Amino acid sequence: MRYAVTAVLALVLGALVARSYYRKDEPAPVDPITVIVMQMKTHAIIEHERQVAVWYRACPKVTGVDPEIFIAWPAKLSYELELNDVAIERSGDTLKVRTGAIHADEPSVPTDFLDYLSTTSVFTFRNEQELVNQEIQKSSALARYLTSYYLLKDTSLHGDFAAEVEGLVARLAGALGVPVSKIEVEIAKPETPIPKVPPLELCAGGAASVNGLPFARNEDQFTIPIGFKPPPSKRSSQGEAGGKPEGIASVYAPTKPER
Repeated sequence: MRYAVTAVLALVLGALVARSYYRKDEPAPVDPITVIVMQMKTHAIIEHERQVAVWYRACPKVTGVDPEIFIAWPAKLSYELELNDVAIERSGDTLKVRTGAIHADEPSVPTDFLDYLSTTSVFTFRNEQELVNQEIQKSSALARYLTSYYLLKDTSLHGDFAAEVEGLVARLAGALGVPVSKIEVEIAKPETPIPKVPPLELCAGGAASVNGLPFARNEDQFTIPIGFKPPPSKRSSQGEAGGKPEGIASVYAPTKPER
């Protein structure tokens, strides 16, 4: 009897070993959430832009009569969101997506579209073009200031990026047959502080404006920032109204282009 029990145990053990051996080459089922994360990491960057126009009247201090120079120029403020650290949690039919913070790129200021109007006197003992060039050189620093300001104060910018991430996850989930009723997107808050507004020699009582909103003025020979609320983007406005979302957004390949 003892030998019979031993034989039965040996047969069972042999069956288990054989089953384990022949099944070890079978691939384990792939979690569709893992596939979504890998696909999102393949699409490394999402970008959005803000188009702005800046204008102000400058009255630089010179020997003789101070001139008055009206300066106006457009700028493109660029932002990007990298998805290489994206994480997704699944709770029932709800997906919670977490990404890193939105980063600001170097703004673009096309000097070909810069315009100015100068009013000088015969008693202004400085070259007019030198004064204009002096103001033009301030455009890049002002654009960087506005880029940081919009990043922290433009709530629709966060919403536009969140909508892009939500749409990408929804498309991937649909392709993989993952039932989803809700997608929550959490984008980390940027930690970059707003830099100091560059010094400007504005005319008395005047202010520098962006898209018609004052953002800087002079007080006791110092340039003081003026807080303002950026209007929502066209995409966000139409989304709230139920229209078709539109916006400037691009998804790039994994390798980020060199600047």
